[in-house]
Amino acid sequence: MCKKLSIIIPVYNEEKTLQDVLQTYQQLNPFEIIVVANGCNDKSVEIAKDNHCRVLIYDEPLGHNVGRAIGAKEAKGDILLFVDADFTIDPATLEQFLKPLMERKTDVVLNNLNYIFYKRQIPHSTTIWRQVTNRFFHRSDLGIDSLVSVPNAMTKEVIDKIGVDSLANPTLAHLRIIQQKFRIFNDMQIDVISVNRFSTQQHLNTAKTLSVSEKRIIGNHIEAMAAWFKDVQHPRANYSDGDRKRDIVEGLKLKKQEYMPKIIGGWGKRSQNYGGKQVSIIIPVQNEENVIGAIIKEVRKIDPFEIIIVVNGTTDKTAEVAKSYGATIIVYEEELGNDTGRAVGAYFAKGDILLFIDGDFVIPATDLLPFIYEVQHGVDLALNNLEHYLAYRFPFHIVTACKYAINLACDRKDLGIGSTTAIPHAFSKKCIDEIGFETLVSPVYSQMKTILDGYNVKNVHRVEVDQMNKIRPDKHFAKNKGELPPSTTRIVGDHIEGISYLIKRMGKRGLF
Repeated sequence: MCKKLSIIIPVYNEEKTLQDVLQTYQQLNPFEIIVVANGCNDKSVEIAKDNHCRVLIYDEPLGHNVGRAIGAKEAKGDILLFVDADFTIDPATLEQFLKPLMERKTDVVLNNLNYIFYKRQIPHSTTIWRQVTNRFFHRSDLGIDSLVSVPNAMTKEVIDKIGVDSLANPTLAHLRIIQQKFRIFNDMQIDVISVNRFSTQQHLNTAKTLSVSEKRIIGNHIEAMAAWFKDVQHPRANYSDGDRKRDIVEGLKLKKQEYMPKIIGGWGKRSQNYGGKQVSIIIPVQNEENVIGAIIKEVRKIDPFEIIIVVNGTTDKTAEVAKSYGATIIVYEEELGNDTGRAVGAYFAKGDILLFIDGDFVIPATDLLPFIYEVQHGVDLALNNLEHYLAYRFPFHIVTACKYAINLACDRKDLGIGSTTAIPHAFSKKCIDEIGFETLVSPVYSQMKTILDGYNVKNVHRVEVDQMNKIRPDKHFAKNKGELPPSTTRIVGDHIEGISYLIKRMGKRGLF
């Protein structure tokens, strides 16, 4: 190896494995091995010194990422290799791993974790966050590979360019490497999961709760996104908003007359079925004359106080058909864009329970009642329970991954992929009044605000809407290979907007 190699190893009470680790890695003939001993009260320091390492000693635990940053600051080599002290990697494997760097064919080498990414099991929370941040940062080709995992290595030039302190948060360093357009090599796979040490204090979680380690790593990803937002200076990071007419919703909020629509019909019959609470059903539609009558007929079985049909950009007889079935018709000549119609309907709704569905397929009344009943009995946001998607397709579609990531960021692992981007869902009117009807224009934002405001959010009932949803080629298919379809781009942007709000409200690490 013609270049000088610095091996950096953060150490916290690793006397059981450190001797073997150091002797193994000395076979690489490194220029130096830097051991950052932090908070050690065993024989780790003594072992490191006996093996002629450079030992940096700190009395308190710093965390491995901070240890790596400290070691990198002191390193004198041309190439820096980062490994852990609780297991060894075969030197021949590491030589092969480092070869692209030694031959100057790349600037950074990451461990390829495709064997985890494509595994048919519910992915770990941190796996989800690696996937979504790589997508957000426009490097979906990296899958879940990042500096979060060891081994990884890079040139001293990379360290100097991204700033050594960024290594204290490996996701931030990962972002900086992407932004600086350094070459990344991730073709080699090294199993570090099966050999990694399990700490009950750090890694213990449940089906509904995150571990200490998960919270720290998710917090690191959120912090990296906070830095990213400062660079792009846009709450959606320039992801499409799907031609939503937000100005109309803002006009309604300010009660400007020019934004008020034409309202037709409606019966307004009070129901005695929900403990004195009244139900408003809100359905945004565009050119649905063939199915809207059947939808209204079905939802009238629920005995709602009102059915609000938000007709927008329609060129057929949707409004006339809906009126003939006794619904309240709100008419806008122009297309409002996705979700804007829900916000408009919520503005005019008079009920205590607001149920949102779509206008292109019929959902049986028996599948809608559970959402109404849950809100009647104290739930503020009742979501479609789509837990089965967690074992449906691997790796996760980016939309599914985003839904899960948002709930993890809210420390609501129990919600899985429950989301207001999916119908049916129902809000309490008191919740809508608090979070603002205008937040419904961006469904993830409304969900995030509902959770952070302390409202009761629950997955309620499973409705297989994907099997019912109408395919729209112009929205659901990408124009060019490698691109996201327009609907997916919009939904990804919604989740970025939700995270942006979380950071703005809770600080650069969100809740963690």
